[in-house]
Amino acid sequence: MNIAKKTKSPLYRMGEILLEAGIISPDVLDQGLLIAKRAAMPLGRVLIMSGHVSELDVECALVTQVSIRDGAIDVRMAKELLRFSHVHQVTIDEAYRLNGIGRGIGPLPRMGKLVLAAGLVDDVGLKCAMRHSKATGYPLGRALVALNLIEVSTLFDCLNLQILMRDNQLTFLQAVRALQSIHSFKVTFDAALQSVGVIYPRHSKQVRFGDLLSEAGLLSKEDSLIIAELGTENDASFGELLVQYNLMTPQMVECTVQIQQMLKMPMFSKARAYRLLKLMHSMNVPLEKLLAEFDVLDQIVALLRAAGVIDERTMRDTAASITDFEYSIAEVLIQRGLITKEMSRTGLVMLKEIERGVVSYEKALEVLRSLERQYEKKYLQSPAWDSASRTEDLLTVAA
Repeated sequence: MNIAKKTKSPLYRMGEILLEAGIISPDVLDQGLLIAKRAAMPLGRVLIMSGHVSELDVECALVTQVSIRDGAIDVRMAKELLRFSHVHQVTIDEAYRLNGIGRGIGPLPRMGKLVLAAGLVDDVGLKCAMRHSKATGYPLGRALVALNLIEVSTLFDCLNLQILMRDNQLTFLQAVRALQSIHSFKVTFDAALQSVGVIYPRHSKQVRFGDLLSEAGLLSKEDSLIIAELGTENDASFGELLVQYNLMTPQMVECTVQIQQMLKMPMFSKARAYRLLKLMHSMNVPLEKLLAEFDVLDQIVALLRAAGVIDERTMRDTAASITDFEYSIAEVLIQRGLITKEMSRTGLVMLKEIERGVVSYEKALEVLRSLERQYEKKYLQSPAWDSASRTEDLLTVAA
């Protein structure tokens, strides 16, 4: 008779829970029960003496039995934790912690599981943070920072680890060990990943959506962290959440994604990305239109130069003074007020008239030369302009 196949007791006997946790086989259980009956010994002692389980396995099984009988844990989770304890030879308490399971707390968000498993925050701290999170509406990570239970840098590390787990580049236990290394031994993030066998070359990392917007001054660091945590917790994209919480328009999100991709090009720097983002935000225009308008400004400068409105010495001095290669001569001339709005407006009108075939190139140059004599008024039908000469104002003219 196969004793292991008898009807199970609702109390879950020692042999049953070890069997269903996959720690022993049905044959081992049958043989162990027979020996235990003949020798009048507890089954756990027989299994230890036969070498099929360790004393820690039996101890964990006994603790798990009590938890099941007390209704403190459901059977499925109990078996998973017991199996984990057996494989890693840790206590049930350690199995709880290493799997990010808090006792008496209820379901934990991913952030809570990670900091609990890494031993950064205990059950009591998590309970306080979860109450704070519920009261303020902040995600758990932000609540942990507010209560000084973790540092902001630790929150960054946790978010980055969760992103790697989401992308299947890291297991939960690897993330736990990496976080412990960062916290306890003060190693770098990359070094911590290498210590758990994960190589993530820095040069391959894409500039994060939130970092782009924060550096451009369009999103606060605090809001960026909150959105990032909500995204990792709910498997939602950063841009999607920005729109959902009315922090950005869909058009601006789309433009930011485009610039994020453009940053992969060797000659496209972060400084240029930040400037474009600021201009797009202030002007509310698509990226393609903005880039086209930059091209128009270059054409206007070329026309003004040909007409002698901007002399060659000014062009040479301006070009020589540019320390950031990302800035074009047109941008610098505009920022320094060497190209006024009147010049820009007239130059734009002339460009359009040349394209339409209404005005010849020579005639356009003649009109531009007459700027100082105010002859351009017969071509311009627009209100008076103020004296400001910001780049975005002139781009608006080109629009």
